[in-house]
Amino acid sequence: MTPPPQPSVQCSTGPFWAFELERAMDALAEAGFREIELMVTRDPRTQEPEIPLRVATERGLKIASVHAPFLVITKTVWGADPIQKIKRGAEFCRAVGAESMVVHPPYLWERDYARWLSQEAGGFSAETGVTVAVETMYPKWVAGRRMRAYRWLEAKALYEACHLVAMDTSHVTVARQDILDVYEILAPKLVHIHLSNNAGDGRDGHLELEKGILPLDRFLEELSRTGYAGAVSLELSVGRYLERPRELVEMLKRSREYVEQRLSGRSRVSKGMPRG
Repeated sequence: MTPPPQPSVQCSTGPFWAFELERAMDALAEAGFREIELMVTRDPRTQEPEIPLRVATERGLKIASVHAPFLVITKTVWGADPIQKIKRGAEFCRAVGAESMVVHPPYLWERDYARWLSQEAGGFSAETGVTVAVETMYPKWVAGRRMRAYRWLEAKALYEACHLVAMDTSHVTVARQDILDVYEILAPKLVHIHLSNNAGDGRDGHLELEKGILPLDRFLEELSRTGYAGAVSLELSVGRYLERPRELVEMLKRSREYVEQRLSGRSRVSKGMPRG
């Protein structure tokens, strides 16, 4: 009997913005990752496929997914038009062998982009072979008031508007939503998860798995129980490890093992990790 497909456990290079590309991939390879999510940043070395592909291949890493440059600080990378960013991103993905690309939802004023995601993204993914997944985002909270810039901040709205989606556990928490409830809503269209913990303080902290309030044990066990087969990409803040490379590798390895154990059902308890 053929075993059911298992999620792809990856690690995002996004939080490694202060590290040289080679140093970041050295740490990921040493921590035992085989697949990574590459974030395209302001660093020109991440904006064309040749260098990331070579650096990853030399370390036995596969670039399985790409996060397109949709952050505020990368708004001009690959141009300002989000649709053209996605089209260039698909070419980048094919060049490095990535199957999927994570993008941000439209701002309130980006009507053409919103229409494209709702009506054309599915056909584009089928034509190019590159899955386009729209990520959960969050509002700003000012004096207790909810100020939104993005469309589709509620899980149901994102689900209904988009062909395929990506879930970020830290973003969901900042939006004051429950990660288990959001997973239940998004699951039929969910292909990518950014996994991290959160302090529940309203900040998008992307905390290490052992630091925070989220029920990550239960969340991962639910992924396993329901047969989720997309990507689980660790997106963990690593800035404090800039001058502590050994501790960085140990943290990444511990986090990878924690996720793999729970997704496989091998263990409910892992030394040094909470049960959520």
